[in-house]
Amino acid sequence: MQLAFMDESFNIIRYIKFINLQWIRRYYEPGEFNVQIPASEYDADAAYLFTTDRPELGLIQKRQYADGYDGEVIQLSGYFFEYKLNDKIVFPRFNASGNIETLARSIVSIYKDDIPLLQLGTANVPRLGTDTTKEDTGHGMATVLYELLQTQELSFRCVYDYQANTMSFIVWQGLDRTQDQAVNSFVTFSEGFRNMQNEEVIIDASNYKNYAVVIGNGKYEDGNQIEVDVDLSGGGYKKYLYVDQTGQTFDSTKQTRAEYNALLFQAGLEELNKYTDITNVTFDTIDRGLTYLEDYDLGDKCDVILDSVQQSFTVRIIEIQEVFKEAKHSVTLVFGEKVPTLYNKARR
Repeated sequence: MQLAFMDESFNIIRYIKFINLQWIRRYYEPGEFNVQIPASEYDADAAYLFTTDRPELGLIQKRQYADGYDGEVIQLSGYFFEYKLNDKIVFPRFNASGNIETLARSIVSIYKDDIPLLQLGTANVPRLGTDTTKEDTGHGMATVLYELLQTQELSFRCVYDYQANTMSFIVWQGLDRTQDQAVNSFVTFSEGFRNMQNEEVIIDASNYKNYAVVIGNGKYEDGNQIEVDVDLSGGGYKKYLYVDQTGQTFDSTKQTRAEYNALLFQAGLEELNKYTDITNVTFDTIDRGLTYLEDYDLGDKCDVILDSVQQSFTVRIIEIQEVFKEAKHSVTLVFGEKVPTLYNKARR
């Protein structure tokens, strides 16, 4: 993987040699990097870390010098450019209804202010997602966008084009590579296929909620509260969550009751995403029939079969941890947003 320093004006200073590199890509939050270089490679004018091998652009936010057994080294770290959207807040209030990709693009158009180079990229045709209603005041723009888009398994990127010197905001979604579709090639990770190693599985339902009672339209004492329920139980056992949206008052001169209810419903969805039934599946990949960036990538939905815990899942890759060190490259996948499927050892 080739890395180059760029200055604040997005001019390439030079390509650099590194000792080791961690490149952590994420789907529902900003990714980050950590790179160690010889002190002789450092340039004080470096503001960004650029590569043509990945779609991310690194923000150099922390510099650390050390003189040890390996000589003088500089440790550089930071988030990817998507994090920069949190420099701006959603203020004044945003309140709109419509297609979710359209809403995300509107938020960026209104609040991006002077973020360097940032512009709206080409919209998807047809636009991704379905209609919803979104209201927010005062939160970081990146946080608002990730929480909004996650409710429909979408994400966003800030794509830098070096030739055109542009930074384009796009809404995107990983590919469906499960066996339940026929458009893309299948991807199944399985202990039986021997394409995974060093598995770590954490199953934790202690904080799980699947039913939100969302209350809006003023204080309880006023007697005019509006309740909207968000039921993700699928008709099963309900674990309730109370979501306080009483600060949002219904104004019939500015919105319909349906629009207001949709606003409360969206708030409930976003809050339930913080109380998921956590199943973290992490493992190192082995190139045996599946090649990273060709057969699978960040955001893709895959099948994972875990004989050790007798479970199988349809899951989306929400994080990819890459390590480059001593001419070796390792890839660790982290899955989330699970959809349990029937465990069948014979599927291998």
